[in-house]
Amino acid sequence: MGEAMATSTHTSIKASTTLAGDTSARSGRLESLDVFRGLTIAGMILVNDPGAASYWPLDHADELMSEHPASWYAGKWWVDANGWTPTDLIFPFFLFIVGTSMVLSFAARRARGDSRLALMKHAVRRTALILLIGYAIRVLPYFDFSHMRYPGVLQRIAVVYLFASAIALWASTRGKIIWIAGLLAGYYAVVRFVAVPGCDPAAWMTQHCSLAGWLDRLLMPGHLYRRDFDPEGVLSTFPAIATTLLGTLGGEFLRGSTSLSRKLRGLTIAGVVGVAAGYAWHPWFPIYKPLWTSSYVLFTAGAACLLLAVCWWLIEMRRWRLWSRPFLWLGMNAIIVYALSTFAAKLWTMIKVANGAQKITVQGWVYDHWFAPLAQEKNASLAFALSYTALWTLVAWALYRKRIFVKV
Repeated sequence: MGEAMATSTHTSIKASTTLAGDTSARSGRLESLDVFRGLTIAGMILVNDPGAASYWPLDHADELMSEHPASWYAGKWWVDANGWTPTDLIFPFFLFIVGTSMVLSFAARRARGDSRLALMKHAVRRTALILLIGYAIRVLPYFDFSHMRYPGVLQRIAVVYLFASAIALWASTRGKIIWIAGLLAGYYAVVRFVAVPGCDPAAWMTQHCSLAGWLDRLLMPGHLYRRDFDPEGVLSTFPAIATTLLGTLGGEFLRGSTSLSRKLRGLTIAGVVGVAAGYAWHPWFPIYKPLWTSSYVLFTAGAACLLLAVCWWLIEMRRWRLWSRPFLWLGMNAIIVYALSTFAAKLWTMIKVANGAQKITVQGWVYDHWFAPLAQEKNASLAFALSYTALWTLVAWALYRKRIFVKV
């Protein structure tokens, strides 16, 4: 993420990433982190914009649960009623990257003489801008506020970034660890043991009878993703802050003066420990994205460390960069590409065109005429989603080639 909405003809937006004692960050940037960010943006666009039916890795686990009989889950330990699919990893990966980038950016700006208060004001401005973009996507082009969804992906990014910034700026490493432990343990305690009116206590992990769902219905009735629940709701934002704070610990580690190989080893060990800790907590507080459970936080942070370790090894150590170019383009303009792709997708599901005697959406027309005739439904849908992702990758490439980096 960057600093303010603008265009620039010079270097960076997101995190300025000078690493002490490490020559891998050329031109003041950590390329593997930019590529990791681009991978998550590509994943967001891919899973958000299918043509019709999707293969199961491109759906959320809770959506699969509602679409398939219970027998479908037999043997699929990674995607059960309280589990995950690759799609469930994308958003926490992005928040983890926000935390990592934050530490590197703040350190670079502190080295230039910026005070903590100045950086906090900067964080407040950035939060307001991301919120503005998120709500602009919601209300445009008709400005219908009556049933507008209040929470959302950009909204959560903004709020989490604000709170994590305050903690990162004033808390020591030990203080951050205490914050993470407190957020995860406290969230488990209130969700598990605070009774929801009108619900069986045994149903505390269901969306409707969770404390998170009840609180969202109380505070934002009629403005949620579902009638009775929102996966980016108020209460589950607290463990999402912990996800970002875990990313700040990763950023502190990467800023160290140890060798590239030691950093690779550290990321790998942290990844294995995080995944194992998530599954160790799973029997008592299941891994479940809609509630952003504490076990889900640990598991996804561990998985993020492992994928970052792969990017680190390929890019910073082996110097194999050709494969990563498209993801670097996306990662250097992440927020604006995501926002524009989301808004464009909204528009072409609203605009209708003639299709014989009927009118259908632009998205439906493109899918029916250009993709559906090519293959069976799931393959045609995958081709549609890949093509849409490729389109926005080309947009990112054009911006990158002209050295335009939109700062958000």
